[in-house]
Amino acid sequence: MTTRAALVFGMAVGASALAVALVLKEGKSWPAAILVGAATFVGTVTFMNDVIA
Repeated sequence: MTTRAALVFGMAVGASALAVALVLKEGKSWPAAILVGAATFVGTVTFMNDVIA
């Protein structure tokens, strides 16, 4: 894995974990939190891949 890929992946994991934590703190269910986390992961990977390129 390249340094760029590791950076993009790490930032995406961190952002999605934060999104899941915030949704759970709001009182939503686990499936809703996982759905938001997955969407955040995909969005962050797409965005960071374009920005860092």
